[in-house]
Amino acid sequence: MNLLGKIFVVLIVVMSIVFMTLALAVYATHKNWKEEADALSARLQEANAKFDRLQGEYNDLESRLTAERDTERQRLAKSEAERDALVQRNAGIQAELDQLKAERRDATAAVAATQQNNQRLADEVTSLRDDIRSNQQARDRAFATTLQATEELHQVKGQLDSTLERSRQLTSQVANYTDIMRASGVDPNTPPDAVVPTVDGLVSRVRQSGGAQLVEVTIGADDGLKQGHTVEVYRGDRYLGRVEIFRTSPDRAVGRVDRRFQQGRILEGDRVATRFQFD
Repeated sequence: MNLLGKIFVVLIVVMSIVFMTLALAVYATHKNWKEEADALSARLQEANAKFDRLQGEYNDLESRLTAERDTERQRLAKSEAERDALVQRNAGIQAELDQLKAERRDATAAVAATQQNNQRLADEVTSLRDDIRSNQQARDRAFATTLQATEELHQVKGQLDSTLERSRQLTSQVANYTDIMRASGVDPNTPPDAVVPTVDGLVSRVRQSGGAQLVEVTIGADDGLKQGHTVEVYRGDRYLGRVEIFRTSPDRAVGRVDRRFQQGRILEGDRVATRFQFD
């Protein structure tokens, strides 16, 4: 027996075991195939009915999907057209935007230049205003100075004219007084301090002090008396003596009795009068 025969023998043995196993299995699972077939037929009919129902639903969904697909295609075509229009519009807007950006850059540069120019002009205007204000103030000061000088000149001219007129009047008066003094026997060159004013009054008090007789009279500095002047004392027609003034007040004066000229006792109430002093 060759190798092929051995293989066939082994296969036959194996197949026998397999068929025996199948026979046992078929026997073990033996069923009523008619009932099973009826059940399966009913299930098949139910499945066919369900299939027909699903087929109808599928066809309906298919038609709806087709309609929606057509609608979406139209909408998509419209959207594509709108997108193309928007793309073109966007391109135009982008071009306008680029142009506007360029114009804005130019405008910004122009505004910056204008601002710089305005600032320069403002600085120049401020400087000119300051110069104008300074010039106006200087002009006002010069005008005020000129006006004040003119007024002062007019005042000085008026004063000069008045002074000249007064000088002419005083010169005339001095000439008249000189003539009167000469006619009265008074030297016009006598110092003013040597001239005692012509006034009279009364002796208000008499007292002794350190061996000297002091006399207080009712005429004083307001009447022209000064220290060193002398007054004559009399009672009626009787001459009593001379008093030399050494202290004055506005309405009083005190003097010493000059014993060289005393002709009688001086009492309160005696009259006093001034005279010219010719020493």
